[in-house]
Amino acid sequence: MKTLPILLVTALIGGCATKPLIDPKSSSTPTNFHLDEMECERIAENISYPAEMAKKAAIQGIISALMGAALAKGNITPETGATAGLITGTTVGAGTGAYNTFERRKQVVRRCLEGRGYKVLE
Repeated sequence: MKTLPILLVTALIGGCATKPLIDPKSSSTPTNFHLDEMECERIAENISYPAEMAKKAAIQGIISALMGAALAKGNITPETGATAGLITGTTVGAGTGAYNTFERRKQVVRRCLEGRGYKVLE
């Protein structure tokens, strides 16, 4: 369970490090870029990290637990397989949810800036 906060912090730090690259001559008011960017980032924050991470963790955890139980052989009991599947699936699912949220937020900021007249290069 300690992995979830680490993934969240990593995603948040990564989000701070990635800023859109714009053509400053593409807007009639390039001096407003930082204000527009902050407003667009605030809009993107409506996409919730915890909600998306929980959803993906639950789905992946359940699927992995079922697969772990079904594939258990030899010394590994179905309960052990299910537990291992649940743990790994939940961890992978939470990470996937964090990454998906990060990417969705980047897209929202990009579309928002483009809607305000900026040419977003990257």
